[in-house]
Order: sequence, then C-alpha cells, then structure tokens
Amino acid sequence: MLPDNALQLKEILEHYDLGELVDLEKNERGYVNTSFAIQTIQGGQRRQYFLRKYKAGIREPEIQFEHSLINHLVALGAPPVARLHRTRDGDTYVRQIGEADDRERVFFAIFDFLPGEDCYTWVGPRCSKEQLQNSAVVLAQFHNAVSGFQPQGQRAEAKIFDLLPLIAAGVAACPARAKNTVFDAYLLERLHLVLQNIAATRAVLSEPEALALPQLIIHCDYHPGNLRFRGSQVTGLFDFDWSKIDARCFDVALALWYFCTNWEAPQDGAPDGAPSGGLRLAEVQTFLSAYQATLHTHPGAGPLGPMEGKYLPYMINASNLYILNWTIEDYYRKDVDPQEYLVYLRHGLNFMDWFETDGHLDELKAILSPLIDPEG
Repeated sequence: MLPDNALQLKEILEHYDLGELVDLEKNERGYVNTSFAIQTIQGGQRRQYFLRKYKAGIREPEIQFEHSLINHLVALGAPPVARLHRTRDGDTYVRQIGEADDRERVFFAIFDFLPGEDCYTWVGPRCSKEQLQNSAVVLAQFHNAVSGFQPQGQRAEAKIFDLLPLIAAGVAACPARAKNTVFDAYLLERLHLVLQNIAATRAVLSEPEALALPQLIIHCDYHPGNLRFRGSQVTGLFDFDWSKIDARCFDVALALWYFCTNWEAPQDGAPDGAPSGGLRLAEVQTFLSAYQATLHTHPGAGPLGPMEGKYLPYMINASNLYILNWTIEDYYRKDVDPQEYLVYLRHGLNFMDWFETDGHLDELKAILSPLIDPEG
C-alpha cells in the first residue's frame, strides 16, 4: 500500500507517460529539496525513477539553468548524469500552485535512477585513493564539458567574491537571531573570529588578479554524497541545483574541502596526521593530481593555471566560509536539531583554526605548487 503522500506524486506522474506509481521511498539524505525513489509499472514492466520536489522559493529561471545544463551533459555522454524525463507537453519540470496559505509555485522533476551505490554523505567521507582519483577525473570532465557552454535561465546566488560580504552581514546578525541553544553559545563565543576570517579572505580575493580568475559553470556542491559509486568507479553525478557561473578554482576548492577535510581527531601515529577540521594533505595531492592530469590530456577547460593556483588556498578557506554560512542560515531558518548542526559548526570552525595556524598555509602551498605550476 502506498503512503498518504503518494497522492501528490501520483498527480505529478499524470503529466508524464511513465506508467502508474506502485512504490515510493523518501530520500532522507537531502537538506534542501525533497526527493523520492519511485517505482512505476507500465506494460507489465517495473521501472525506477528519481522524483524531486524543489525547495520552496526557487525561481523558474534557476530550474531552467539547472535543466539546460543537465541536458547538455547528457547529450555529451560524460560525466555520467541522470537524464531528465519530459512531460507530455515536452517540459522538463512540472509547475503546481502551492497550498491556500502559500500560493508560490512548486516545481517537480523526474530523473533516471542512477546505477551504483550511495557510499557517502558530505559529512566525514573517507574515500579510497582510487575513489579520490576517479572523483577528481569526473570533476575535470564536468569542467571540460561546460567550457564555453551558455545555459538557459540564471542561478540567483551571487558569485563567491560578492557573496563574502553578505556572509559577513549574516554572521554579524547572529546575536539577534539566537535561539539560546548549545549551537548559539558555541557560535557567539567565536563570532569575532569568524568575522576576522571573512575580512581577511575578502581582502585577498578582492585583488584584481583574483577577480580576473577564469569563470565557467561550476557544480558548487561537488562532494562524495553527490556521487554514486560501484567499487572505486564513479557511476553517477547528481544534484546540480546549486550550479552557477563562478570562478572555476572555487569549485575545485570546494571539492578539496569536501573530500579532504578531517572530521575526526587522528589516532596516534595516523599517517595523514591531520587534526580535526584540517586538510589531509596527501588526499589533496591525490585529488588535484588526477584533476590536473585529466585536463592536461583533454582539450577544453585546461588544467588550473598559476593564478588559480595562487588563490586556491584562499578559495579553500572561502569554501569553508560558504559551508559555514549554509550551516548558520539553515539552523536559523529551520527547526533543526542544535546538536546535529553543532557538529557542522565545530567542523567549520576547526578548519578555520587549522588554516590560520602558523605553518599550515605554507604546507598547503607546498603541496599545490608543483601540481599547478611545475615550472615554478
């Protein structure tokens, strides 16, 4: 028997020629959109799809941006992404009017169900060396695929250069939004340190050379939880709804932060030696080596250049601020578990401490330099 929420999904399926809904399972991994693995039956055959209900407040041009990007990637055949199914009217999404007390449009889309397994989330991933390398190859394939592509629509979010002052304003407003929980206590005690870190990052990324860094469509949420694996191979890349046009090295930096930061204190004698929140530099080297090698051998976006390499460490710090901002905003806008979000907050602040500790930035630069500017 189908659950009560199947009625709305049945109504959505009526817009498609995909058969009758016979089973569904809500995906509990997401924080932004509401998604379901659904099964339909048509002509006696069962098929599985992925149905997404987009977050409230998303604008239609943002969906058009995402869907034109996905269609472009599907047409190219690499990297591996899920095909969007078209409605009977030829659209890639369905619009519905919200409930009586919320008349905003609600958007839905149906995708192919990607093969492979969900091995990780964005929290605490420990990929194998082969998974790191193959994930980096897929990111390089993505950047090559979007090089020169002009999408439809537009993502509303500002570029990282323009987003940092907005993040600073949001952080400064936290005392007035406090809920009197352990999350608030931990954040407010360190608020001045976060604001100092934002100011220092803005100063570096406001330099003319930084503002002139190459830009293209970035995934902007490239982490192991948005990939499907079969063993060490990446079988699918998904969740393009954060994609936008921004500095290419910001996307690489975000990926390095997601894949390579340490969420736990290392055991005595651990070979990576990274403290909680710090970068596992051997994994940074593995990921970036594979990314650069892929783009050295394929025409398109090209490998990261010297200027991108110069600012990459600061983009990694900006990536931490980007995720820290999501953590803070999501906590204050929703009714969430303070203890859960305290874990995310601690991780971001631990990274900030690691980045600002004497010697760590030099160690990071020493890892990055020969990978980006071998002649340097």
